[in-house]
Amino acid sequence: MELSCNDVPLYGQRTVYAKFGKNVYLPEDAEFYFIYDGSQQRHVVIAERTEDNVLQSSIPGHWLQETVMVSVCLCSEGYSPVTMGSGSVTYVDNMACRLARLLVTQADRLTACSHQMLLTPFALTAEALPALDEELVLALSQLELPLGWTVLGNSSLEVSLHRESLLHLAVRWGLPKLFHFLLCLPGGVKALELPNEEGTTPLDLALQGGHSTLVEDITNFQGSRSPGFSRLYLNEDACLQFVHSSETLTLTVNHTAEHLLEADIKLFRKYFWDRTFLVKALEQESKTEERPTMPSGAVETEGEIKNLESGRPPPEEDNGKCAKSQLDGLNEHEDQDHLDLVYTSE
Repeated sequence: MELSCNDVPLYGQRTVYAKFGKNVYLPEDAEFYFIYDGSQQRHVVIAERTEDNVLQSSIPGHWLQETVMVSVCLCSEGYSPVTMGSGSVTYVDNMACRLARLLVTQADRLTACSHQMLLTPFALTAEALPALDEELVLALSQLELPLGWTVLGNSSLEVSLHRESLLHLAVRWGLPKLFHFLLCLPGGVKALELPNEEGTTPLDLALQGGHSTLVEDITNFQGSRSPGFSRLYLNEDACLQFVHSSETLTLTVNHTAEHLLEADIKLFRKYFWDRTFLVKALEQESKTEERPTMPSGAVETEGEIKNLESGRPPPEEDNGKCAKSQLDGLNEHEDQDHLDLVYTSE
């Protein structure tokens, strides 16, 4: 089996193709899954057939910089999963990942000069920022936000009447996708009306900067937006992430206990093949306000902090160059038993 991607950013969201030799038979009536096995997590994503011997899937996000084993499994009714081939993909920490983590940690320390100061460690210019707009959103969507975090910083801190926010920053950088995403996060709507220490609101900055699209979007804002993805925690070891635009569903299982692959796939199928059940579960989860603490993969390292203080740019890695694709929504009903499955050790 040959994979089309070798290196991908931590946030994934690239299309990967698995090509098999002509002597390998992929039954048309079988289901295929891409399994990503890292040192601490396993991800399960369904595969889509594009040719007789080619399958594709969307690469999921991952918390750690490491090389993970990628296997393609065949599943037929009444049989255990069969591994058809394997390869590897290396997750790398690129500029968008580091900048996204920095935005989260600096949210309550921003000033009117931060839009320039935050670019220094990355040797970034204002002209280069638009190319990072979508990648920053993907990187932020992969992070787990700290408990109590908002676009204005930590919710436990007193919010002044005049304060620079991440929305101000996104407008100063001229990044509409980042702006819209931040607006969906906790504190985003409140930050929209908050003037900074200069008495300027995000709308004022958009008008001053000639960002007509942002001006129109802010003016027509109705107070409700979707961030474009949903995350559902099934238990302390497993969660689902659903990307609405591509209808891509990923099951992520932590290796805090030994999980049978067959049980993981069964859990994934329970949601994937019953889209009504999935949507209902996601809607119920979106009403809850508690958020888990940020995992180690989303925290600024001491080295990053030192680089920021010294103004030294960190080394760069190349992005994965696979194009993004879509998976069709599927509708086949499965029983709606209790959500949690019992995992057994091999």
